[in-house]
Parts: sequence; C-alpha cells; structure tokens
Amino acid sequence: MQRTDWWWPPAHPRTWASMVGAVLLVALATGVGVYLSHLDRGGRHSGFGAGATGAPDRVDIVATINRVEAARNDAQVRVFVTVVGKYAKGGDNVFPTQDLTVETSSLSSGELTYPAGKRIVSKDMLMDLPGGDIADYPFDRYSTTLAFAATVGGQPAPTAVEIVDSDPGFVTRATVSGDETEPGFDLQLRRTRGTFVMVWLMYVIMWALALSVLVGALVMGHRRLGMVWPGLGWMAASLFALAGYRNTAPGQPPIGCLLDYTVFLWAEAIVAFSMVYAVLRGTKVEVAAEAGR
Repeated sequence: MQRTDWWWPPAHPRTWASMVGAVLLVALATGVGVYLSHLDRGGRHSGFGAGATGAPDRVDIVATINRVEAARNDAQVRVFVTVVGKYAKGGDNVFPTQDLTVETSSLSSGELTYPAGKRIVSKDMLMDLPGGDIADYPFDRYSTTLAFAATVGGQPAPTAVEIVDSDPGFVTRATVSGDETEPGFDLQLRRTRGTFVMVWLMYVIMWALALSVLVGALVMGHRRLGMVWPGLGWMAASLFALAGYRNTAPGQPPIGCLLDYTVFLWAEAIVAFSMVYAVLRGTKVEVAAEAGR
C-alpha cells in the first residue's frame, strides 16, 4: 500500500512558509558571519611601510606578527631581512656583502646578526606588550612600539620596515614612527569582532543555563517532588559543563579576568546553590514521606 503520510512535499502553506523562513534565517546568519569576517580581514595591515622605502641602497625588514600571547604580555614576531643595492652580494638580496646587524626594540630578543656572505634566514623574536592587561578580557587592548635599526659593516644603513598582521585573534593598528635609520611603528592591538561575538554569546549562554537550573530547582522545591534524580544529574552536569565551556573562550584567558567576574563565577554559584537547594528540599520531602508510612 502506498503511504499517504509522507512528510514531503508538505501540503499545508504554513509548513512551506516555515521551511522558507528557516532557510532564509540560515542564509542571513551565514551572510552576517561572512561580513564580520571580511571586516576583520579588511582591518589588517599588510605591507605597511616605514623608513627609507625608496632608497636604492637599503636594508628591507618584513615583520610578521604571528601570535599574540596576551597572558605573557608579548607577541611572536617573525623577522625576514633582505638587502638591496650595494649591500647585496652579486645582486642576490639574501646574501649581505658585510656583517649585518639588526637592532630591535624588543627587551627580550635584543639584536639579530647575519654573517657576511651567508644566506639570510628568517628569525623569530618576542615583541613586548607593556601597555595592556589581560584581566580586562575581552576588552583588553595593548600598545607597544616595534622598531628596527640596521648596521652593515658597523655603519648605519637606511632601513625600510613592513609589518604584516597575521594573528586571527587580534587586529593591529599601526602608526609610523622613527626615521630612515631607525624606522618603526607605534602599534595598537585589540581583539577581533569574531572574538567579541563569541564572548557575548558565551555571556548569554552561561546566564541562560544558570537561570534555567535555578528555575528548575525552584519548581522542584515548590511542588515538593522529592529527590528528582534526573534533575539533580542535569544540575551536576551543568556545573561541570560551564567550566568546560568557559575554557573554550578565544585566546584562553586565565581565571580571574573580567569574563569570570561578570558571568562565569556567578553562573557557577547559581548552579551550585540550585543543586544544594534541590537536595535539601528533596531530602525534607523524602524524610516526611518516609515518616508518614
């Protein structure tokens, strides 16, 4: 016998409207996500130049900010150096004619050295972030100065610097500073829009989950349902789920930041209180029922 209750195609116009609305909602959410991602990428600096960019004989430096370690107040920067004009051996930009030294503004890395006649390779350095505090997460911002000064054969050389922002969790704003022999940037680093969206979503979810557990506990107590073991299991699971969910925050901020004081600690306290309340009221009901037998 042919089935007549198959769900497709839907016969009722409201069903069609609901399905079309769901598809449009998904498409809208996807479009908003793509737009936010485009805004973040559009705000990044790539090839932002400073110093002696037009000098025929110069040292070119490309500094790529690979990863910002806000908890340690530093950032991993990969530095690639090339030489141009009379500083290049045989016209090859990666073989200096004399010993090349690049002084950096980093308090941790100091200077980078490249022997004469040997191929220049990229090197990693740490950029200090003295201005900023991760305790303000997710509203933390950082400021620093990234500058370089090159000498070839012991003599200062005109230097051009480019900065590339490649950390997906931060957007960098750069302002040129210094001169042709000591060029650099004053940098401002802030969290991306994607990070803000994720954190605000965590705020909503944590508060919603904590208040849901509280309402459930109050209902159990008001109706004198006794020890409702599935409900208690849900509350206990929520207590640990909140901790795991909090640790998924972008950038892995340490315990004690603004996120914890404004939502996480409160949510944990509410869930714990709800579970204890449900157990005490349930125990009272169970004892009374046992005594009445």
